[in-house]
Amino acid sequence: MRLAIFVSILFVAGVASADVTIMDNNKEMIVDCAKDPNISLLGNHITVTMNGTCAKVSATGNHLKIIGSVTTANVPGNHNTLELDGVDTISVIGNHNTVSYKKPLAKKKTMVSNVGKNNKVSVAK
Repeated sequence: MRLAIFVSILFVAGVASADVTIMDNNKEMIVDCAKDPNISLLGNHITVTMNGTCAKVSATGNHLKIIGSVTTANVPGNHNTLELDGVDTISVIGNHNTVSYKKPLAKKKTMVSNVGKNNKVSVAK
């Protein structure tokens, strides 16, 4: 009985929170954040436009362009561009990335960690 309940909980959790992972190169796509709140980009030369507010985006690939709103943006890749309307947390670990954002979403201030080299993180006007 306990196993059946555990499996049911896992199934419901999996259905409620889908993810998008792109491991290919040279792609353009639009992501509906209500259906797919977590985005992981592992390929190169990918452009993603987020409709709504996603929970998390991870830009692990290189030469990525990400547009929209996200609660948490992680950028371990290199030579990426993020144009964010709203974001609460930005973590830039890679190098030569450009991140611009307009405002925080739920917090009073966007928290920024920029430990990579030659990155530009700025508030857009």
